[in-house]
Amino acid sequence: MKQLITIKTFTYPHEAYVIRGKLESEGIQTFLKDEMTVQVHNFYSNAIGGVKLQVPSEDVERALSIIDSVKEIPHEVVVFSKKELDRTDACPFCHSENISRTRKANWLTLIPYLIVGFIIPVFKNSYVCFDCEKEWRVKK
Repeated sequence: MKQLITIKTFTYPHEAYVIRGKLESEGIQTFLKDEMTVQVHNFYSNAIGGVKLQVPSEDVERALSIIDSVKEIPHEVVVFSKKELDRTDACPFCHSENISRTRKANWLTLIPYLIVGFIIPVFKNSYVCFDCEKEWRVKK
């Protein structure tokens, strides 16, 4: 039987699936320890140390180098004024027209809840590009 070594831990199983898929596509066997426990009782994740991604001991170095090569794209929000953005029907980064307008609840929504006892939603309008996955706002 092969000895399994934990190389990375995650709070939830869905976070581990991406790295697991990458490692398995490179031919490295993987195992997710405590995956089912966290799926059934997700509040137990911190108590049991999260979901542990494990690989055989002979593949540890190769797996760690693959994980280091996969970098996460930071999610950034850029604010443009109307003068800087001539068109709101195209992405200012990649100039794609595959965009959508989104409304997200602002943190100011919590203030009326704490004072009055019910939520009065305060929304923040922004745009999202589906091609380059960037998000931006237009100041009015």
